[in-house]
Amino acid sequence: MIYVFKTLFFIFGALIGSFLNVVIHRLPLNQSVVVPRSHCPKCKNIIKWYQNVPILSYLILSGKCSNCKKR
Repeated sequence: MIYVFKTLFFIFGALIGSFLNVVIHRLPLNQSVVVPRSHCPKCKNIIKWYQNVPILSYLILSGKCSNCKKR
């Protein structure tokens, strides 16, 4: 039972951390946190929802854009 709580806390923390990363990146640029959708800063390709899953998609894509392959 304790492992279930640890797993849920880990997932919740990853989601919150991912959102805060977007906030930290966009606020100094005076951009909205909600619109526009997440995109590659190099090629401006919109990131699909399944490519935006914290940690898992980073590992699968090796921290690179699925379109232009840049970090």
